[in-house]
Amino acid sequence: MKSRILLLSVLCLCFVLSYGVNAQQSKQSTSAERVPVYIPPTSQGGWKVTAKDTRGAFSIVESIVKPGTAGPVPHRHSREDEVFYVLEGQYEFRVGDRVISASAGSFLFLPRGIPHTFKNVGTTTSRHLAIISPAGLERFFEERNALGRELSTTDPAYPDRYKVLTEKYGLEYSAEWSFPPKAAE
Repeated sequence: MKSRILLLSVLCLCFVLSYGVNAQQSKQSTSAERVPVYIPPTSQGGWKVTAKDTRGAFSIVESIVKPGTAGPVPHRHSREDEVFYVLEGQYEFRVGDRVISASAGSFLFLPRGIPHTFKNVGTTTSRHLAIISPAGLERFFEERNALGRELSTTDPAYPDRYKVLTEKYGLEYSAEWSFPPKAAE
């Protein structure tokens, strides 16, 4: 029951964000329709809402992570704040100088500029929602996937093209960022 209440709170926060981010709204067409968005449940994960659905205020993606699988290379966003809401499983989030164990119902707010990554440290598949504000980062993933279809990661041109893409979206990745060992809780 607590998980459902927290999820409802997260969704209410998203609703407030969608109508309260004046800077993003001003970038959107004033003739944009205000229509509800319904996404039926799936077992695939993926983008639930994007910039076009929220007038640029936020986007939401559901991720499904197999046991032992790490998330992205440590990275930080210069433009977006992120919220992670764990639906199932057991994660270890590394955020700035903290290591956080997070199970179903856990909620993390990561302000822009803080290096972070995660890993499914459980024995079952994990699922989480990532809420990204303002929206638009979904275009980075579209362009990254297109780059991957165009060039192999072993192609000598790939690193430079990838760097241009991350700079375009204000992202910084570094496998060299280290995080402290997990502290006893």
